[in-house]
Amino acid sequence: MKRKTFLAASGAAAAASLAPAARAQYVNQQFLQQVSIGVNVTLSGPLEKYGTEVARGVQAAVDETNHFTAPLSRAWAMRTFDDRNDPALAATNANVAAADPTVIGIVGNLTGAMTLASLSRYANVNFAVAVPTVTTDAVTNRGYHNVFRLPAKDSSSGRLFASSVLPEKRGVAAIAVALDGEYGYDVARGFVQQAKADRHAADVLLFPVKSFDPAAAARTVLDRQPGYVFLCGTTAGLGPLADALRLAGYRGDFGACDGFYNADTIAAYAKTLEGAYVASSLPPLDRVPSAVGLLTDFEREVGPITAFSAYGYAAAQLLINASQRFGAYTRFALLAAMQRSPTFTTLVGQYSFNVYGDPLIPNIYIYTVGADKFAFSRPAIRSGFVL
Repeated sequence: MKRKTFLAASGAAAAASLAPAARAQYVNQQFLQQVSIGVNVTLSGPLEKYGTEVARGVQAAVDETNHFTAPLSRAWAMRTFDDRNDPALAATNANVAAADPTVIGIVGNLTGAMTLASLSRYANVNFAVAVPTVTTDAVTNRGYHNVFRLPAKDSSSGRLFASSVLPEKRGVAAIAVALDGEYGYDVARGFVQQAKADRHAADVLLFPVKSFDPAAAARTVLDRQPGYVFLCGTTAGLGPLADALRLAGYRGDFGACDGFYNADTIAAYAKTLEGAYVASSLPPLDRVPSAVGLLTDFEREVGPITAFSAYGYAAAQLLINASQRFGAYTRFALLAAMQRSPTFTTLVGQYSFNVYGDPLIPNIYIYTVGADKFAFSRPAIRSGFVL
C-alpha cells in the first residue's frame, strides 16, 4: 500500500542477500537461462521491515517456481533494488534494472510516492510492473498501460464497503471521516458516492492532518448527528477520534478502512471499536482452498506469512505465470503477455486487469473487530475464492 501499515526485522542487508542466494544456486549451471524479477522497494530506514516482507514474498514465489514448475532450461531469480524511500532513487532504479537483461518484470514500489515517482521510467523501458501494496487511485489514473495493481484502489474499496455494509443501516445517516494527508480521502469519496447512489444519507468530513484535534473533530462529527461513522485513514491517525467520539457521547456504529486492519487496532481500540466492520484487500488465507499448499510451503521455508509478504508472493506469481503461459522471457514479451489480460489465480485472489491496470473485479474482505483479534465476516463480492 502507499501507507506504512498494508513484518520481520532483518532490514536491507538481509533482503538484499535473498537475490545472491537464488543466483548462486542456478547461475553456475550453464545449461540454465536465468530469468529475474526486479523488486524495487524500500529496504532501509523506518520502512525496511515492510519492504523486506515484500521481498521475502517474491523470493518464496521464485523458489516455489524453481522447485516445481520451472522449465528445465530456465531458472527464476530475484534481484532487489533499495529505493530508500527516495523518489529520485526509486526512478533511477528502474533504469538500473533495465540494464540487466535477465530482469523482465518489476514488483514495486512500497509506497504511493515511490510508485508515482517511478511510473514514467517503468513505462519508458517497457517493464510490466506488479504493484503489491499501493492503493492510491493516482497510480492507475495516470494512464500508463504497463501497471498491474493487486489490491483494490482506494475509491473502489470505499464503494465496496458501502455496498456491503450500509444495507444493514437503512435510515441511518453515515459520515465518512478522513484526514487531508496521503491516505483516506479517496476511500471516503468512494464510500459516499456509493452510499448516495444507493439512496443512503451520507457525507464526507475532511480534517487537516497537521492541526488535527480529536476532541474538536468529534464535536464537529456529532453536529451532523450521524448513526454510522466510517473511519477512512490509519489506526494512528483516526483511532483517537473513535475514542473521542465515545467520550463525547456517540453511541452509533463504526466502520473502518484497510488502514485499521492491523494489530495496533486490536491492542489500542478493541473496546472502542468492538463489533465494527473493517475492510481489507487481504483475504483470510486460511479459508482459500487454492492457497493451502502454498501457505504450508511458505511457512515451512520462510516463516509466518504477513500481508506484505502475501502480496509480494502474489505479485511475483502474476509475472511468472504470464511469462510461462505465453513463453514470454523478455521485458517486451512479458508486458505484451500481461496486456492480454488473461485471468490469473494467485495467493490473494483471481485477477484480470482493465486497460489501466486495476482488477476488473476488485474485491475487499469484511472483518469484525473482536476483543483480541479480527473475525472474518464475508467478502464484499462472493466469488468462490474464499470458503
